[in-house]
Amino acid sequence: MDLSPIAVPPTLSRLEELLPAPPARILEAGCGRGALAAALAGRGYEVVGVDRDADMVAAAKERGVHVLHADVRDVTGEYDVVLFTRSLHHADDLDGILAHAASLAPGGLVVLEEFAWERVDRAAAHFLHDTRALLVAAGLLHADVPADDPLDAWVAGHDFLLRGSVLLDGLRRLGAEPTVVDTAVLWRLVDGRGGTWDGPADRIADVLAGVRAAEERRLAAGLLPPVGLLASVRL
Repeated sequence: MDLSPIAVPPTLSRLEELLPAPPARILEAGCGRGALAAALAGRGYEVVGVDRDADMVAAAKERGVHVLHADVRDVTGEYDVVLFTRSLHHADDLDGILAHAASLAPGGLVVLEEFAWERVDRAAAHFLHDTRALLVAAGLLHADVPADDPLDAWVAGHDFLLRGSVLLDGLRRLGAEPTVVDTAVLWRLVDGRGGTWDGPADRIADVLAGVRAAEERRLAAGLLPPVGLLASVRL
């Protein structure tokens, strides 16, 4: 399911406080289906997307995004901002990727939107587990609901990914202390790996917007950890 109607607006609102004014040049690394790239282009930015997945590239092109089917390390040119959107936690060469990104944006910004999976505690794991179980019971989601302890199951399913703290340390090695904004991201993860949505798209979007609002209320009250992050460094 396309989550962009509810996923893109909060990301855009946070990016607006970081990005230079249009028509600044933005390279989005790991642009996926291009929803954010298209929205940024709609705001007047000169946007180039890059993704290694051919299906994602095709979907982004359908949105009218100028997109490259490549590894970001093979991209050339000069940009004002290099933006990584939930793609660096899979990095096989974090320092090499970030160093190349920095070379593409001299005097500009490197920005990443990510999740720090290691911040998930028992409360967050149970929030995810119980929300997923309710959506499955309601027939809106087809997904596995592990019978194991929710926190143990979460750690076992994510400990091969780079930690958020590792990603932030990588940004620091570019030579500056990153600016970090904590964000809600658990709502994006309730479908788990391989989960599929079933039902009217507008109903599912409304349900997920409600889950996001519930997560944000708990974040504000200190009942859940901030698992999402938006970090940037000026070069």
